[in-house]
Amino acid sequence: MFTNIIEENLDEGCGVNEEMFPCMRKCCHKNDAVFMASYEKTCPHCDIAFSFSYGADLRIVIIFECSRYGYGKRVTE
Repeated sequence: MFTNIIEENLDEGCGVNEEMFPCMRKCCHKNDAVFMASYEKTCPHCDIAFSFSYGADLRIVIIFECSRYGYGKRVTE
């Protein structure tokens, strides 16, 4: 589905700076599900990891990392 976007990102710089990271459509794509949002990576240099917390405060931490530029961001949902 996103193979065209991935192929485009391989050949040229993405133009995403650290403040913009993660950029939707360039780095990843967000799918809004009924009970939880999920993310699909669209860039071969980006990785997405999920950390499920435990205890009274059940929050999901999404970790975005870019291996090309060394960017990293943690988002709590």
